[in-house]
Amino acid sequence: MDPLTQGLLGAAAAQALLGRRLGRRAWLYGAIGGMAADLDVLIRSADDPLVGFRFHRHFTHSLAFIPVGGVISALPFVLRKRYVGVRRDIILGTTAGYATHALLDAFTSYGTMLWWPFSDARVAWSWVAIVDPIYTGILAAGVLLSARWTARPAVRSAAESVVRGRAAMRPARVALLLSSLYLLFGCLQRSRVLEATRGLARARGHAIARIDAYPSPPANLVWRTTYQSEGQIWVDQVRVPWWGPATTREGGSVPLLAEAELPDAIRGDPATLRGFRVFQWFARGWVAWDPHAPHVVGDLRYGAQGDASTSSMWGVRLEPGGSPPVSAHRADLRASLAERWDVLLGRDRAP
Repeated sequence: MDPLTQGLLGAAAAQALLGRRLGRRAWLYGAIGGMAADLDVLIRSADDPLVGFRFHRHFTHSLAFIPVGGVISALPFVLRKRYVGVRRDIILGTTAGYATHALLDAFTSYGTMLWWPFSDARVAWSWVAIVDPIYTGILAAGVLLSARWTARPAVRSAAESVVRGRAAMRPARVALLLSSLYLLFGCLQRSRVLEATRGLARARGHAIARIDAYPSPPANLVWRTTYQSEGQIWVDQVRVPWWGPATTREGGSVPLLAEAELPDAIRGDPATLRGFRVFQWFARGWVAWDPHAPHVVGDLRYGAQGDASTSSMWGVRLEPGGSPPVSAHRADLRASLAERWDVLLGRDRAP
């Protein structure tokens, strides 16, 4: 998710687990740990545009890397003499924050390599959008309340200190509970979306080979869906109000792009073919030629012109023999923002 939310979740985790031991700076250690995994965005190559696709949410987002990431996040503090007596607690705080990052990312639809180095599978449960102000707001309230309570004037006795410490941890713990329940609600919303999409496929007479759904920012009300049937990828939009029935907005379909169906020029060029394979892995197989961008293979999980569009938000341009033969492509999203807002509010049901 966005760095702010990741930082808030890490801060809440540190406050909830170590608030009494770390005091008023617990949120800081947890927030730094919670955001640190996204430093992988700095792994770039001017010669290879696919490096970003390969390494964002890669090893820094694996469960196995959590102890290493926690220690690295604590280095700005533990290397200084003033923190000698609390180094262990600081490392625990940053590690608690770091541990939340990959798990939260796995609840989105982008794909996170939780099981690296044992598997290169990209885990994506798709229960929450990559930006969700409701989820972020719950965490922000808990972190701010815990920090405010911790910052109150010093206590006068050991007993009062214990009571104050426990009370200061409570808002963060409540925020973690409520935010987790919100994620579970996202799972329920997703199941409603999938059922509506299966009904749409039955009405079309389609047998579904595989199906998926992706929440659209800024909440879990509007979803983009994809399903595969007889070599076609069908893209639709489903709106699921918290109270009320699901409504669908039919999109369109494009042929699924398999490696065997690539032009001979691409399959005969190792660099271009490698680029296609990397992007196909990144997009979990939901790839097709973009109908509005020549030579571009798009990621059908994300639409460029509304959630029912067969034109992708991003993709790769394959031009064997070109310089470079593979380049990144990103669509212009400005024209679709007004439409997305109307759909979120349920004001636009026209196909």
